Amino acid sequence: MRNVLAGSLAAGVAMVCSLLAASAADVGPKADVAAVKAAEHQKFTKDSIGDVHVVGDYALLQWYGNPEGSGPRAFKRASGGKWTNVYADGGVTGVSILVQHGIPAATAKKLCSGWPADRTPCGNF
Repeated sequence: MRNVLAGSLAAGVAMVCSLLAASAADVGPKADVAAVKAAEHQKFTKDSIGDVHVVGDYALLQWYGNPEGSGPRAFKRASGGKWTNVYADGGVTGVSILVQHGIPAATAKKLCSGWPADRTPCGNF
């Protein structure tokens, strides 16, 4: 009986872990996501990176630092394919702020869509 219960518990924990991992997903081409993460780590070596959303030549990520806090960073693909930071904040951002920093409105809305409610860099846009 103990083996059955232990097996069921282990299976349940594995299922919950896989669901949590699936909800924390990057969006966009894998090569672009990796390049944006690399650009972030080049400048901000101690930051942890949450999810990254890439739409065309723009990307948005959520960064976490200790004790600095957390917030969004937006990137743009520059000439030669290099990703450059175009916006960073230590709080919650929104579509209008991304637009103010040169990101087209439709792209900004896509970048802010699909984040888990507890980890969105865009708040309620």
